Amino acid sequence: MSTEIEIAYRKLKSYVYYDKTDLRLREQLAKFECSDKFEANLEAVQQVADAANPAIDRRFKRWLRQIDCRVVPKKLGPPRSAALAENEATGKFITNVTSAPSVDIETVNYFFDGPIELHLIAVLWLIREGRHLDAKFVPECCGSRLSPKLHEENDYSLQLFTKYHEQYSRWRDSGIRKAKQLLVEEQRNVAILGLDLREYFYRVDLDFGEVREALRAAGSLGGESALLDCIEAIGKAYRTRIAPLLARTHPDLAKSEGGLPIGLCSSLVLANWYLQDFDVAVLKSVRPAYYGRYVDDILLVVPTSQNPNKCDKNPVAAFMNELLVRSHLLKSPVNGVYHLRERPTLQLQQSKCILQYFDARHSIAGLEKFKKKLEQNGSDFLLLPVDEADNSMEDVAYELLYEGSVNKFRSVKGVAENRYELAKHLARQTILHLVTDDPPDRKVSQGLQNFFKGRCAIEYFDLWERVFTLLGIAEDKATAKAFLMQLKAEIRRVRHPDNQVTQELVSNLEQHLKLALALSDSVCKEDIELSDLMEDVPSEEFRRANLLRHHFVKAPLLNFTTYTGPLNERTLKTPARRDRHKLVWTPRFLNFDECMLLAYSGNVQLGKATPFDFACSVFEAANRHAPTGVTWVDGGDMADLIEEGGRV
Repeated sequence: MSTEIEIAYRKLKSYVYYDKTDLRLREQLAKFECSDKFEANLEAVQQVADAANPAIDRRFKRWLRQIDCRVVPKKLGPPRSAALAENEATGKFITNVTSAPSVDIETVNYFFDGPIELHLIAVLWLIREGRHLDAKFVPECCGSRLSPKLHEENDYSLQLFTKYHEQYSRWRDSGIRKAKQLLVEEQRNVAILGLDLREYFYRVDLDFGEVREALRAAGSLGGESALLDCIEAIGKAYRTRIAPLLARTHPDLAKSEGGLPIGLCSSLVLANWYLQDFDVAVLKSVRPAYYGRYVDDILLVVPTSQNPNKCDKNPVAAFMNELLVRSHLLKSPVNGVYHLRERPTLQLQQSKCILQYFDARHSIAGLEKFKKKLEQNGSDFLLLPVDEADNSMEDVAYELLYEGSVNKFRSVKGVAENRYELAKHLARQTILHLVTDDPPDRKVSQGLQNFFKGRCAIEYFDLWERVFTLLGIAEDKATAKAFLMQLKAEIRRVRHPDNQVTQELVSNLEQHLKLALALSDSVCKEDIELSDLMEDVPSEEFRRANLLRHHFVKAPLLNFTTYTGPLNERTLKTPARRDRHKLVWTPRFLNFDECMLLAYSGNVQLGKATPFDFACSVFEAANRHAPTGVTWVDGGDMADLIEEGGRV
């Protein structure tokens, strides 16, 4: 088999493995790898990619016909209680009841759903050509950047994109640090402007002829770009598939706008390329103290001598007119909507723009508090504070919204769910059960059932998997079964103004529920007897392809062996053997200390090898190179591991 397609598949698998949201693509990848024709299917992709004109290959055309889409909720309609709460003439009405006869969906998102072969074509395009586009992007383009390893001559790594959290933190924190520097060190007033491009991926009107010229200018093409033809064909086929639904849900989109498929990795690089001229123009014309763009989110930090709120006009409109309209980056707004001058299909809504102004002569406590909160949140998921471990769901999942003093009852204007705190709470409780083997906490179980009702059940559908994992590891069968039945009932209440869109939403949410259950079931200690309540739950495929969540495997690298029992057990009754397929096609890098822990765990048969030699062979099989800087020192009864001059 070709080395190139192996590398492409391993990069795609790692990319999917670390994604927390697209469970459908994870399922497709697991079934693709578990197929008896796995290697033959990989070879077919390589043959198509190497063809003189792959876009007309019959196999490629067959893959195009399999393109579909997933429809997921983006924004729920406001509850009736919200309208009552805002009507000051009739008094305030605040309630914690989220259940209703129907859960109304206001807006939806579409995600690409196509065969794995097309995802591999997209990865091959990134490896061969897309990386040359990415190399030309300015550093201020922070999101969805390709890994620098793709530019190395012999890249056998798993990395496709740079780590999400590192990119996001750089984009967000750099702007805040720059604003503080201007305020404190230079005593200059600062404006921070946040912009969000409306429905960006749907409104990109990409000219692939321009992309080809850019690739030629970058020196990556001698002639026509064969794989780029495939990317263009995939986009057209996908747009044709979703066009009837888009006409119902996004009627203001022009039919001529091609858009980019959300969920196809090549779209991320093309989305960045589409705005690269805008990035350069902002840096040249506006010359902000800081500019950063994270895909379609834009942040500017600008020193300013004048308070935007001192004029009689709307301060946001006045500031944007001075900064971006007068510099010919945006057209004058029409009904509060700005269009990019060079990319007129792209829109900025004034109502979604956020302008913060800080005067150096006044307190910057708000900026300081925000900065400290960002730093604290960076490590929250890695910590398990004892003083917070016993907090109830009600303590963490909800927060009161105030208008005025927090000490006055009349200041309360509502109750809101706190997604971030809820996710942290689920992570803490799961780790707690994983390391202590405590029995199920009925207070936690009841809190979960109370929270995931009505609107909350649908709005937080991305957290279903975490709940099932917590209940599975805690061996709370009763709550898990009740939670499953509760979610199935809530899904049936989902409504969109268009009946066809409603059917698509219900179908995709039901599929997501099945996959959330499957991922939990692939690691949990015991069968919690939910598989019988849903058909075709692919737990076994997730496990065989090693696409489960490795954080919940108690014994290091147990999921890389032939062991078929529960993966959240510490010790096995009988040792297993290492699984060569799982090592060769690992979705993540294996650290040497993990390999040593596996060798010494007693969970795996070593044969005639020493633990050190066994660990080295496991490391090399997974990472495609031998461990470096590691030597074995025999100290009699004790053996010490020396790595790069230090003891481990």
